Amino acid sequence: MQMIVLYGIGSLELNKNSRLQLSLAILMQKHFNWIGDIQVFDPVLSVTECRVIKAFGCSILSLHQYRRWRALKPTLFFMPHCSSMLYSDFLKANWESSLLSNIVLFANSFNEYARKDPYRDLDSMWYLYGARRFTKELRMNITFDEDYYNAFHRLTWHFFSQVKDAQLQSWNKFMNELSRRRVVIHE
Repeated sequence: MQMIVLYGIGSLELNKNSRLQLSLAILMQKHFNWIGDIQVFDPVLSVTECRVIKAFGCSILSLHQYRRWRALKPTLFFMPHCSSMLYSDFLKANWESSLLSNIVLFANSFNEYARKDPYRDLDSMWYLYGARRFTKELRMNITFDEDYYNAFHRLTWHFFSQVKDAQLQSWNKFMNELSRRRVVIHE
């Protein structure tokens, strides 16, 4: 069975999009027998919202697991409309071929992040840029229904190709060298 981990879902009380996104995860669990537990974390969730989430049969992740979740088994990560920093931190925690191969990610397009702001702080985008080399993105098509569009627009399914640890290490060396040169330039 594959679990679902929801990061950055937002406030269920204050945001209709958050309720729709959680509802999609719960519906997927009910309709696909290969989906097991749903685990949720967002630092903005109130105690009441956590109780509601638990009432739907989901678990709440602790703060120390946030951004550090390692995909030791097949996991669907559901991260709609998160920051590039959160995506990059998540990828950093799983920057091994054995871990990336366990991940299916439902999130915003890494390619769009790179096109939108190619000069964004390198450190916050490091792993996101690298993951683009090993990721197949499939865009989700949404009919223009305002309720659903706002919750799910610009989301893509990310599938990680067979990546080798040597490729990941090569990317790290390249980025370290780029970072080192950038520091020298700014001195």
